[in-house]
Amino acid sequence: MLGKNCIKIIFIIFFLLICALNAAAQNVHVTVQVTNVTVNGGRVVGGIFLTADEFRRETPSIPFILESTATTVSCVLSVPPGEYVVTAFQDTNNNLQLDVGLFGIPREMVAVSNYNGRGSPLPSRDYNRQKISINSSTPVITIGLYRF
Repeated sequence: MLGKNCIKIIFIIFFLLICALNAAAQNVHVTVQVTNVTVNGGRVVGGIFLTADEFRRETPSIPFILESTATTVSCVLSVPPGEYVVTAFQDTNNNLQLDVGLFGIPREMVAVSNYNGRGSPLPSRDYNRQKISINSSTPVITIGLYRF
């Protein structure tokens, strides 16, 4: 016969398992498409930033790396619904870092959500300006690589 403590432990484990499955079920699958890729010009390195702090530190919660086998490359990611920033760059020298020059202007092609390649890249460092909504009605996010 199982003791009361054993039953409590089984109940707690069962409850935590249900909570974990519920949290995983709330994620949405979104396809991230990166356009204007130079074929065989280096991997496309990117990520989804869930918070402004991650964006400032340049450490995405959901990173991805894509091979530059076509002018448009994509991947499917599982993301909790919310407002996030999506970025990518084409890593021409394979150092897994965005190379920048004078005044922080990127030397490699860059893509940022809500940025169309016009104007200075410096205002694109504003998380609130660059974030987009990701939810169950957002099947595809398309961002384009631009050279500055």
